[in-house]
Amino acid sequence: MIKERQLDEYIKEKQYRLVNSVLMWKDGRIILERYYNGFTKESRNVIRSVVKSILSIVAGICLDKGFINSLDEPVCRYLDDFNQGLHPYHRGITIRNLLTMTSGIYWVGGVHYHCPQLAALRKSTNWVEHIAETDMAHVPGTRFNYSEFDVILLTAVLERAVGGDIFSFINDNLYKPLHIKSGPWWRSRCGITYSCADAGEGNGGQKESTSNLTAREMLSLGQLFLQKGIFEDRQIVSGKYIKEATLASKCNHDYGYLWWLGNDFYGCRGFGGQNITVVPGHNQIFVIQATPTARGKEYDDIIQLLRES
Repeated sequence: MIKERQLDEYIKEKQYRLVNSVLMWKDGRIILERYYNGFTKESRNVIRSVVKSILSIVAGICLDKGFINSLDEPVCRYLDDFNQGLHPYHRGITIRNLLTMTSGIYWVGGVHYHCPQLAALRKSTNWVEHIAETDMAHVPGTRFNYSEFDVILLTAVLERAVGGDIFSFINDNLYKPLHIKSGPWWRSRCGITYSCADAGEGNGGQKESTSNLTAREMLSLGQLFLQKGIFEDRQIVSGKYIKEATLASKCNHDYGYLWWLGNDFYGCRGFGGQNITVVPGHNQIFVIQATPTARGKEYDDIIQLLRES
């Protein structure tokens, strides 16, 4: 197994000055845990789009508890703006489409995390209405497109399903059972909780508050999936849902239900190097946290180094 000194030297050699935490778990215990830039095991790091994978877990919990009847329910049952006949494809968009990023709604992500479509959305007074008025680019379920709009709609659907703020539901049904502590997520002025990316200020909502987690809290999310939805002998989300969530969708073999997939692993990814990688066949979990910048960065080579040790 790689020694702590070897990892330190590798990070120094690669000039990975923004890496804050590296954690390796195997067979029920942490076998490597390193912190940099003044970080400790108590330090919290922004997780960015790891929130997407958390929302996937929440969708599974809602399905288990009966708040939603099926992933194939059309979103128009929850969001009336998609039931107005603005586009013939609207009534065909399902919850599963949102989870697999296949809604078909036009989306161009922009460059270096600066997205004109997201900027325009922030200025609107009704986010769901704004997205409903956006053109459709494809038939739902036929094309993968990594879209913030799909995640925002999923959040709106889940909030309508549970009848309230989705963060409160997450806190009660996921975070507390996993011993995760997080401040409340940012809410738009139209009442949609949103913590996947920089929400910004000056748009009439609360000041941005993202889900900043410790490396060990991120580890617990990986453990939950590796252990088929069980954490400390409690079933948090069904094993059936986890199995489905980590299977490739028909439109992207590298993506499940808001979880990234590899040849023998699955995991969560957040802009700037946030990473949870689960390797079921080796009973391993890896966590990386880093300070994101506008240019972004990934550190998959660190995980590869640990895997090969």
